[in-house]
Amino acid sequence: MMCRPFLLLSILCYRFAEATGWSWSKVSISDTVSNRAPSVSGQATASSNHKTSASDVLLFGGLTGAAGSPTTNDLWEFDSTKDEWTKFLPDNDGFRSVVRPRVRMYAASAMVGNKFYIFGGWDPMEPGSGGEFLDDIWSFDRTTKAWSEEKAKLPFPVSRHAGATVMGDNSDDMVIIHTYKGILTFRDGLLTEQATDGNAPESLSMCAMTGISNKVVLFGGSDKNQCMSSEVYVLDTTNWTWTKLDNQRGTTEEGPAAMASASMAPLNQEKCIVFGGASLAPAGYEGGYGLLPKDDTWICTVSERNVEWERIECAKRPEGRVAASLNNLGDGRFLLQGGYDPVSKATFEEPWILYTD
Repeated sequence: MMCRPFLLLSILCYRFAEATGWSWSKVSISDTVSNRAPSVSGQATASSNHKTSASDVLLFGGLTGAAGSPTTNDLWEFDSTKDEWTKFLPDNDGFRSVVRPRVRMYAASAMVGNKFYIFGGWDPMEPGSGGEFLDDIWSFDRTTKAWSEEKAKLPFPVSRHAGATVMGDNSDDMVIIHTYKGILTFRDGLLTEQATDGNAPESLSMCAMTGISNKVVLFGGSDKNQCMSSEVYVLDTTNWTWTKLDNQRGTTEEGPAAMASASMAPLNQEKCIVFGGASLAPAGYEGGYGLLPKDDTWICTVSERNVEWERIECAKRPEGRVAASLNNLGDGRFLLQGGYDPVSKATFEEPWILYTD
């Protein structure tokens, strides 16, 4: 983990290479309301099923601009066969909007079967109020196109946590939620506080996290003192043991910096894609003004004890950002949506798609 006083002195070495054959492409959007895209940061997203030949993405909520801007509770769907976003409206294909979650950002989210789940988050409310941290759980049924509030609640209100779907012990999917206090599991409507062993991440939020098979991979994050991490941890859900992976030292090239609010998605059973995030300037956090957005794309390969990094070099690539979403579309492509540039104060709308080699 990296704290402000040691930022310039801490350089980690990785087994490092450059991946070739990959490319980023921006998706054009029209000026019509029906074919816009969600311009948000801190949104909740999940892919319908990235294991199939193609999958759609659901996106909920988020902040619509810089701090103090409105937060939304809009629900969007990305059609990967058309590369288009559609907002669910009251008259849109039977969408039932009478009951739905309140506005929020920084909720955890996951997809299980045909249901899209969101967990907690933060409603900023009126500027200067401090807002409200949330403990509710909601599910959106893609068949009935209706929201339902789950009976279970989080054991404490929380935001800036992360959710991921993994394979359970009976080959059924369950949701893993990482918070700064530890691990929660959600399966069949039941929420459980799960004890873990091993070398676990301590007091981190704003981590990038994804599920691969029956494991969770977690990268980066920040604690309450703005100490950022460049570590990779793996949680094996068959024995609930954390492993802090060793960075393989093969060259003097530098891997990802200590950062928070990066985006991560699974590539296969041992690799993940990581994009963006922000590190700290030498002067420190400075109320957010010291955040340096990253525009790097990485392949993170995990083994039993080690992690290896490959940088994906593309001449054309998205602008650096934090709090964006990255989803596997299941057809050799990854969708990057939204996010915020803490330097320019821009919130991004145009989708980007990463094509694999």
